[in-house]
Amino acid sequence: MEIVRFSPLVLIYLNELVDVLFYENYFSIRESAIDYVIRLIDIAESKIVKKQYYIAPKAISHHGRWLIHFNISQKTTWYFVFEKSEDRNLVTYVFNNYSKEAQNLNL
Repeated sequence: MEIVRFSPLVLIYLNELVDVLFYENYFSIRESAIDYVIRLIDIAESKIVKKQYYIAPKAISHHGRWLIHFNISQKTTWYFVFEKSEDRNLVTYVFNNYSKEAQNLNL
């Protein structure tokens, strides 16, 4: 059985993302921002478990060897970088298409 875990830095990022989404008025209700982040996590876990991932491009490979990406809306693509060891996966970095890391990706 595949196991997906998140590094402490990724967990901090996702926790702070809830506040950013709410305080920057992407969501008017804090619970909606929480639901959005939970949905991100669920989709990422599902794609990793279903082996829908790629080798990370060289530009971001220092964050991890493997990469998944998915659109959660028409305007936003999320990228999750992770390491894999047998049936264990550790998400080590998360960013979206608005991040500087996404500018040089050719996927």
